[in-house]
Amino acid sequence: MSLLPGYRKSFFMGQQRPDGLRLKMRYRKGLVYTDMTVSDAFQGYEGVVHGGMLFGILDVLMWYAIFIEARKVCMTRKTDMDFLKPVLCGQRYRAQGKLLRIEDRDVWATGWIEGPDKERYAQVTALFREAKAVDYKDVVARMDFTDVSPEVRKLLLSPER
Repeated sequence: MSLLPGYRKSFFMGQQRPDGLRLKMRYRKGLVYTDMTVSDAFQGYEGVVHGGMLFGILDVLMWYAIFIEARKVCMTRKTDMDFLKPVLCGQRYRAQGKLLRIEDRDVWATGWIEGPDKERYAQVTALFREAKAVDYKDVVARMDFTDVSPEVRKLLLSPER
């Protein structure tokens, strides 16, 4: 249940962004997750969270799962998203993501949103591609390590990858 550092300027994780979601991602045993309640400011239809917001949340979770598990900086290349049930504004959900496999520069991950009933409301499988021109150290330097455990800090800041 270790808190992960967020990219400071991220709409999804930036804690100083008054217009953002300010999600707090956590890591445990290969899973990156966040407990979330999305306000009606992000609805696509009356009381229902916009699907683009749900995809964005899951995309960030999958990215972090890859970043933590494989220590790679990747970009989303292709996705397959299923919207199974409406995700309602103001309700509590858990979004999760995990790394599936790596083949050279291609990385597959999955993410899903579940309700308190443990049923899936949305899920995505994605192909990511390892970035060529993005430096791992530059990405870490832009993260906010406030309230992050010494173990996570050491993992991300260690010179060996």
